[in-house]
Amino acid sequence: MRSSFVSAVTLAAAWLALAVAPASAQMLIWSLPKEDGVWIRFEGAYKQTRARPNSNAGDEILEWRSELTISAVGSESAEVEITDKDANVSRKEVPCRWVEFKTITKPNGLEAKPGPGDTFVYKVLIPADRVIGKTVDDQNIPVTFLPIIKGYRKIGQRAVEPVTEKALAIYPTIALVTYYSNLKPEGDETEQLQIGGADVTAKEFKGSRVLQKTTSRSTNVASLWLSDQVPFGLARYRVSVTLDQKEIAATVDEFKRATLIEVDMAVVATGNDARSELGDAQ
Repeated sequence: MRSSFVSAVTLAAAWLALAVAPASAQMLIWSLPKEDGVWIRFEGAYKQTRARPNSNAGDEILEWRSELTISAVGSESAEVEITDKDANVSRKEVPCRWVEFKTITKPNGLEAKPGPGDTFVYKVLIPADRVIGKTVDDQNIPVTFLPIIKGYRKIGQRAVEPVTEKALAIYPTIALVTYYSNLKPEGDETEQLQIGGADVTAKEFKGSRVLQKTTSRSTNVASLWLSDQVPFGLARYRVSVTLDQKEIAATVDEFKRATLIEVDMAVVATGNDARSELGDAQ
């Protein structure tokens, strides 16, 4: 069973990761809860359609169930570099928060193939003042990533290891959301979403991102439902990633879809008793 996962999914996911770099973009954290221990869990569907133009059976369609839990698991102060408008660099101690992400994609039914990836747990220390709930800061600079002071991760049954990146790498391991420079509200109306049996008010935003190389093109389209009534600010997200390919001498019009990945995730529960999956790793 595990070998089918490697052939059908991992290679496509690896190609996708290269096609849509940089991986530092983030759209999951719009606010931070006041207290540690607060958590939120998303659940939903992960679907992959792989083109098989030479097969009489048509496209291959694989579906799984996906979960993502985000938790506030600690607070501390740390020194960060500050660059002023004149490009002068200094160091300053600022309040920071430990935020942990756990994501798992698992079979949807007893006969389903294994999901596209293992269990991933990331624990990162983020400067609290960099979470501003906007895609651009007060100087109109795009907030394309969140800096990491330090961090740790655990993939499957491997040992815990330090995160060496200096930015929060959301895409594609934690979630398929990326940075959308054209993210805009969808109309003026808000929606009521069911979260753990209660209604919350959310507003839908839409964005897209296209990255193209000589023989490959990736189109990431997202709908994000933002709400100040849920921890971390995101109540639902729906993303489609279309991966197109062509021969090196072919024209742009000859791109053909190779893979379509669709994810629809919504918050199903929240709580205030979070404990780090990685224990005291810090």
